[in-house]
Amino acid sequence: MSSIMLRIGILFTVLGFGSLILEQFDYEFTLISWASDMQPVFGIVLGLVGVALIGGSVAMSRAKAAPQQAPVQPPQQPGQAG
Repeated sequence: MSSIMLRIGILFTVLGFGSLILEQFDYEFTLISWASDMQPVFGIVLGLVGVALIGGSVAMSRAKAAPQQAPVQPPQQPGQAG
């Protein structure tokens, strides 16, 4: 799931912040040309949502990679009550 989330996050980030740059040169992405009236707010929000998805994906992958270990008990000495 986190790889899909990462890919969508990258796509949103490129489309969002890229639309801000392209707007300066009077170009637009065909995919989000319907939102040209809402620029630059739409581009900023879409880019930030993409960054949040990327961050969530990285956090989820780190949580999976962290080993789940049980607490270590100190060794018992002979003659001690356990």
